[in-house]
Amino acid sequence: MRCRYGVPQLRDAPASRAVDTGSCLRGLFALDILTLMVASLLTNQPEVRAFAKMLKPDPLANGIEPEERLIVCGISWRNYLALDKALGDDRPGPRFYYLDGDLELMTTSFEHERIKEWIGSLLEVYFEEAGVEIMPRGQATLRKAMKQAGAEPDKSWCIGDEKRFPDLVIEVALTSGGVNKLEIYRRFKVPEVWFWRKGKIEIFALAGTGDYNQVSRSQLLPDLDIALLERCVAIRSWQKARKTFRAALAAPKRQS
Repeated sequence: MRCRYGVPQLRDAPASRAVDTGSCLRGLFALDILTLMVASLLTNQPEVRAFAKMLKPDPLANGIEPEERLIVCGISWRNYLALDKALGDDRPGPRFYYLDGDLELMTTSFEHERIKEWIGSLLEVYFEEAGVEIMPRGQATLRKAMKQAGAEPDKSWCIGDEKRFPDLVIEVALTSGGVNKLEIYRRFKVPEVWFWRKGKIEIFALAGTGDYNQVSRSQLLPDLDIALLERCVAIRSWQKARKTFRAALAAPKRQS
């Protein structure tokens, strides 16, 4: 993963902590790697850029460029906020997810952005056609100090009245890994979280127990044909995807 700016003072984790062989890099080693990635964008030094390139993940089996993720453990809430402030609210990247001291930094790919925009565009068509009142929240940061959690979702909306936190959150996941997004959104009590994975939408609805259950149909948008949405997201032409989706919504429903 590559970042725009560096905040070298974010050294919360003691140097004695070992490097995790899984997805989480720990301590000073991870932060030195992060600094190197940052430097690759701030300088033209060939050796720095070459090393950063080696850390870039390979394309997926279908040739699609994946997201790039880095997880640093042991980051305090204070330093998470400091890093976010240092990079600026209007930054093009990276995206931040924070959970109990684990900070995930993610840069997206062109395909990630396409899918995000297609889902958002098609859902806005549905909201209009179905007469659903919404308040777009986009990628606005969700943050709660007492819950030790923060996120920047791909897309989000309040359904009906505007609220502090959205009712529906969309996350595009071309690759696995990262911090537990459902746990982050559970702390914000987001009613529904949708994940786009492997060409399908996975819907998780918040139950009365406070945990998420995977469901086959949206509880917020029960009349939405999820299979239709999936098919139209796969159409690479924006115009064709919208026209196909709108035409299907207008078509008479078959009697079962």
